[in-house]
Amino acid sequence: MTSHSTDKDLSVAGTHIGQSLDQLRADIAALSETVARLASEGAASARSQIRESTVRAARGASTAGEQIYHDAAALGRDAADTAHVATAQIESQIVRNPITAVLAALGIGFAVGIMSRR
Repeated sequence: MTSHSTDKDLSVAGTHIGQSLDQLRADIAALSETVARLASEGAASARSQIRESTVRAARGASTAGEQIYHDAAALGRDAADTAHVATAQIESQIVRNPITAVLAALGIGFAVGIMSRR
C-alpha cells in the first residue's frame, strides 16, 4: 500500500507543481505587460516633456528676437536722428561762414591729394 500511496502523493504533488508553474507563467506574462505599458507611458511622457520644452525654448527665442529687432530699430532711428542733426549743424555753419567752409574743403582736398600720391 505504501507504493500506491507514494504514487498518489507524487501525482498530487505533480498537479500542484503544474498549477504553480501555470500561475507563475501567468504572473510573469502580466508583469511583462505591466513593464511594457510603463515603458510606453514613460516614453510618451518623455516625448511630451521634450515637446513642451522645445515649444518654451522656441517662444523664448522668438521673444528675444523680437526684443533685439526693436532695440536695433530704436538704435537705427537714434543714429538717423543724430546724423540729421549733425548735417543740419554743418549746413548751418556753411551758410554762416561760406568762405571758411570753402577754404576748409580746399585744405582737406589738398591733404587727401598729397596723401594719395604716396
